[in-house]
Amino acid sequence: MGNILVADDDKNCRDSIQKVLEREGHTVQAAGNVDSALEALAMHHFDLVVCDYRMPGKTGIDLLLKLKHTQASVPVLVVSAYADANIENAMLQLGAVELMKKPIRRKELIDRTARAVGG
Repeated sequence: MGNILVADDDKNCRDSIQKVLEREGHTVQAAGNVDSALEALAMHHFDLVVCDYRMPGKTGIDLLLKLKHTQASVPVLVVSAYADANIENAMLQLGAVELMKKPIRRKELIDRTARAVGG
């Protein structure tokens, strides 16, 4: 099982993702914004980051740009209610492994997480 960071400013969504992943046996840490996520990434090793695209202040793109230069090997699964084809392409070009549209289906989250962490 993996050590996963969930970064989403929507507490309900963040808590929901965390609960689903913990029930699957993963260890999950949560962050409410990009800066908190970057702090967690500086202090801990993660096998996967699940990140919302649109958050106040900085976006998932900011997180991907930082990871590209510091921890390029950490897979990032981006979730968004607002993503269009241009945003999806930009996220994938910056290194996101996949983009999931909100609302997130439980089975889809479990399957994509398993693929990303190799479980």
